[in-house]
Amino acid sequence: MTLVEEILNNWNTDIPGYAHSIDSLEKMGYPAWTILNSEEYGVVLAIEGSEDINEAFANARIVSKEVVFEGGFVRRALTLTSSSAVIEETFASLCAALVTPGSNGENRGKIMESPLEWWRSWKKMLGNKNIDPRIYDVLGELVVLKTMIPLGEDISWNGPDRASYDIEMESKFVEVKSTIVRDKREVTISSYFQLQPENKPLHLVLCQFEPSLFTGVSIDSVIDDISKLGYNTSSIEKKLQEMGFENGMSSRKKTFVLHDLLDYEIDDDFPRVTTESFKGGVLPVGITKITYTVDLSGIQVVSLLQGADNDI
Repeated sequence: MTLVEEILNNWNTDIPGYAHSIDSLEKMGYPAWTILNSEEYGVVLAIEGSEDINEAFANARIVSKEVVFEGGFVRRALTLTSSSAVIEETFASLCAALVTPGSNGENRGKIMESPLEWWRSWKKMLGNKNIDPRIYDVLGELVVLKTMIPLGEDISWNGPDRASYDIEMESKFVEVKSTIVRDKREVTISSYFQLQPENKPLHLVLCQFEPSLFTGVSIDSVIDDISKLGYNTSSIEKKLQEMGFENGMSSRKKTFVLHDLLDYEIDDDFPRVTTESFKGGVLPVGITKITYTVDLSGIQVVSLLQGADNDI
């Protein structure tokens, strides 16, 4: 019986809710388990340490969590599972690739050392473009939220809700744009009414980031800072989860150096497209959407990091 066949057989015979040993691997001295319940099925590797892993791709997920094993004891484990309603041999093959020890346990050792590296390699092998979402867009909105909280106003992060503006305060709206390009100050505006507030002043804040391996700010670090300011982060966490940035995911730990926060007031001198740009205040017949790019060079700006007020 091959390892894939043994995994499939376990799934078909396991008592739901417990991790069951894969006999052939137990005999080799490289234990691994299968798991099956009403929500998912997959394989399990016992791990040491407290690193949080929570990644998903297609219909598969790799997560570190507490697992109930045969005999009722609980320990921390790395799980590779699928929530597909139909048990498929192709997923069993992936599970076998995770738990197979390799020559002298070499494969097992690499996975125990860096399970995320194994996960990323698998995604790349399957042809995934493996492009992270624009993490810095979300990060920028949270950085601006953190910056505005000490002003003492009621404040709400609305970016994930597809509201007109990313942040609403008592005194103003704030639209946040983020970039990792340092030699240009340009922003893309997604609709002709985005820079046309009705009942409050509007500011546009440009966050200038640079990707970094170890230093800088991350989604997790900014949320921690926001919590220390006394802001209830439960609503933030709920919105992040809905966006696919679940707690424990590596994308939330990705760091960026924040070079500047540039605050532009949207007034009559700010270049923008509004309803007044069109005859009769309506779009030309046949035009349903307008997206345009604004060059911010030479526009009066305040640096929220440095406090300078000048033309850049």
